[in-house]
Amino acid sequence: MGARHALPSDLPSALDFDREWRRAAGEDGRSQRISRNVVRTIYMPPHGSGTTDTVRLSSDALANVINCVVPRAARWTYADEEALITLRASLACDVEFRYGTAPPLVFNRPELTLTCTPPGLPMSAIIAAGARQQGIVAVFRARTFAARFGLVQEDLPPELHAAMEGTASMGRLASFPVTHRVAALVADTLDSRLHGELRTVQLAGRLAELVAYALEAMLHQHQARTAALSRRRDLDLARAARACLDREYRRPPNFGALAREVGTSQNKLKAVFKEAFGVTMADYCLERRMREAQLLLMEAALTIAQVAERVGYEHQSSFTAAFRGHVGMSPRDWRRHRAPFTLDLPS
Repeated sequence: MGARHALPSDLPSALDFDREWRRAAGEDGRSQRISRNVVRTIYMPPHGSGTTDTVRLSSDALANVINCVVPRAARWTYADEEALITLRASLACDVEFRYGTAPPLVFNRPELTLTCTPPGLPMSAIIAAGARQQGIVAVFRARTFAARFGLVQEDLPPELHAAMEGTASMGRLASFPVTHRVAALVADTLDSRLHGELRTVQLAGRLAELVAYALEAMLHQHQARTAALSRRRDLDLARAARACLDREYRRPPNFGALAREVGTSQNKLKAVFKEAFGVTMADYCLERRMREAQLLLMEAALTIAQVAERVGYEHQSSFTAAFRGHVGMSPRDWRRHRAPFTLDLPS
């Protein structure tokens, strides 16, 4: 059972719309209300670049749509009298969350995550100086989470039940690499040209879709653990293969050699990997390369050819074709579309 903590009286709730946008504006940004439920904070040199939209979805849900670089480190602390569930869909980030005295949760790569904060437990968010923050962060009151999306208990993974009842331990409920579908959804939300409350309506729909992706992945993972991967050895094989692919994604090993290295056959390794993580080993390597390429394209010092080399492509043309097929636009167009206005980008 999760313990209920005494609620510090001087700490704001993460669902406090007015204090949240004022907090963002306090980081040397300039804020303006663009509708009843949306406040935009704009960062201008020398205090950074980009924007953060703080969006009130209801009294039980609040979201930040973040696409900025802020040169100074920032830290703020929240506490709430009820349990909270946080959805993060990040394309780029470098942030650390501390819950009481427990080890921190670090978010520094593209991923889709659900986390839980028990009632009354102080949570500090620490943003690294100079890091690009790009993604969507939404906070929901746990007790109304399922009803908000029209779900009932049997629709939910077991990990969410205790969180919704306020008895779960703090930390990650689930974490998954960002697929190209999730990346495209987040990027399109960041680039939305809708105005006023239409932006709020759009964001609510996008969050519902992100929640659906996260819950589907959790359910698949749970089914995989209890069915085809009931044997611990099979799960260990899949994890060992993934660890190797994470290290060697620039030049992935031959899958037959990888299977021999972890002590199984190639066919079995392919099967248990797909069962454990929902993707083939080949698709996993490609997604890993493309995520790294997207981050590298934000570095103004690197040319497209250098980015291609960094992620394991000998020829820029091959990299461009793979990137276009995965992301839907060329590396050059993606870079121009995503980079802060203050960066001088090489050809």
